[in-house]
Amino acid sequence: MIEKREYQKALLEEKHVDSQEFLKGDYNEDAKERIVRIIDAEAPITNSLLSKRLINSYGILRLGSLLNDMYESIIKELETEERIKSEIVCGEKEFYKEEPCNYFRPTPDDPEEIRYSYQIPVTEALNVIIYVLENSGKKLKKKEILELFSKELEYLRKGSQVVSLFNKAFDFGKKKGVIKTSSSGKFSV
Repeated sequence: MIEKREYQKALLEEKHVDSQEFLKGDYNEDAKERIVRIIDAEAPITNSLLSKRLINSYGILRLGSLLNDMYESIIKELETEERIKSEIVCGEKEFYKEEPCNYFRPTPDDPEEIRYSYQIPVTEALNVIIYVLENSGKKLKKKEILELFSKELEYLRKGSQVVSLFNKAFDFGKKKGVIKTSSSGKFSV
């Protein structure tokens, strides 16, 4: 059974570090600890949101190619040390802390904590679809599922990014055999 939880952003002390200073490597151990704390609080989390949370905690606004290379090397070290877990889902790297993830979190109203639809992991989006189908009590058309999916994530509009996330999760769920199609063209779990 999928559950709905409140989204909690990792609470990190903000440091103001110049990106050139960060690139020297003096903050690598601190960055490792921050990454682990972010994953503990926000998993499942996409690689892109994890990197954003990390660099923003240092007062850095953009992840250029040099910072990205350093970030990726820190991630590899953490994975080698087996301090973090990840997998590629629909072409996007997702980090998790518990297996399986049986929950989803709606988007918070607070602009500081908001997750845009492109920042929500496909595995979590699939959980929204499963939640909708489990709680509907009946088989639904794909369009009906999309409406309820958007409502559960608290998106007021269904822009192209919300639809894209939904379609990725829906296709992923069908591929995994979680979403089943009836002869009438409606769906269930």
